[in-house]
Amino acid sequence: MPDKTFSRLKTLLPALPLAAPREWLRSAAGICLVVAATLAGDLWLFDADLVLHLAPPIAASSVLLLAASSSPFARPWPILAGNLLSASIGILLGSSGLAPVPAAGLGAALALTGMFGLRCLHPPSCALALAVIFNWPELAPQGPAVLLPVAFNSLMLLGLARGFNRLTRPPRDEPPRENPHQTRDPLPTERLEPRRAALDAALEDFGEYLDITREDLERLVRLLERNGFRHSLGQVVAADIMSRDLRWATPETSFEDAWKLLRDHRLQQLPVIDGASRRLLGIVERGDLLERSRPGFAWPAFGRPARSGIGSAMGAPTVVAHRDTHLAELVLPLSEQGLHCLPVVDDDARLVGLVTQTDLIAALYRLWLKQLPA
Repeated sequence: MPDKTFSRLKTLLPALPLAAPREWLRSAAGICLVVAATLAGDLWLFDADLVLHLAPPIAASSVLLLAASSSPFARPWPILAGNLLSASIGILLGSSGLAPVPAAGLGAALALTGMFGLRCLHPPSCALALAVIFNWPELAPQGPAVLLPVAFNSLMLLGLARGFNRLTRPPRDEPPRENPHQTRDPLPTERLEPRRAALDAALEDFGEYLDITREDLERLVRLLERNGFRHSLGQVVAADIMSRDLRWATPETSFEDAWKLLRDHRLQQLPVIDGASRRLLGIVERGDLLERSRPGFAWPAFGRPARSGIGSAMGAPTVVAHRDTHLAELVLPLSEQGLHCLPVVDDDARLVGLVTQTDLIAALYRLWLKQLPA
């Protein structure tokens, strides 16, 4: 019994902060600018008394847009549709002659039900409905024109807040999720887990509204899986599994010599380095050589190499690793982004190794064997 009582008391305590102090400052600065700019635009276009009666919900919407921008409540459709719907309900009930208190209760209920039905739930919109109802004696001369500043406020908030977030919040480091082979197959890491179906079933079992979008929830699940996978792999890094006896070329290497290296060593890609400093310059693939060959020569059977060195055919490496890159961070590039190998470079961008798909599979196999019961 004491343990249960203590657990219940813990629910009364404030939740742990989920944002860093710099995010608090960023959100506070954004709210200051967005609210001030929106009200300045209101006062320039509309009557001051009308603006002041409708102003309080602006701050509430700004909190969602700037401090909880991943919430479904902060999407464009909920803000615009929720505000216009709730303001319309406030106009209807304000002009109905009902006493303010029952009109307010009915207005909040109708606004909530309507937003659920239209899938535009936005909590500050209920406050907007009450603001219209309680201030209806002063707003009555405006009639339906009350919707004009409501629409203006919604659009201003969306534009200003999204612009501020884009300028001040670093982009999420999310690997591309497109299939590099342009087929309808799911990505390799998604073929064993029907994530969307599992999420749908879990949300249906949970039965309550969650203040998070399905996309962000799926991203959170991916991060949990990735962190759990990283923990299960221990401290294995790229330096532990990379190939060190490398075959490489320079920009001056001929196409014929490059093709011979790829063929003799059964390679799919060939790193191109600066001969003096060993700095990684690019990557040449088999396809790069074939695309720049011309018909009429027996080398290889597909064509004839161009006269210039392979520097004209190499591409910049899109992803590189370092010696201390964890094994878990090598899986997605080599399984989902169409890469056959990852160059491993030091702090001066000098090539020190390669992690190939074969190296990765062998390392995962060895780790799997170690985890089997004796």
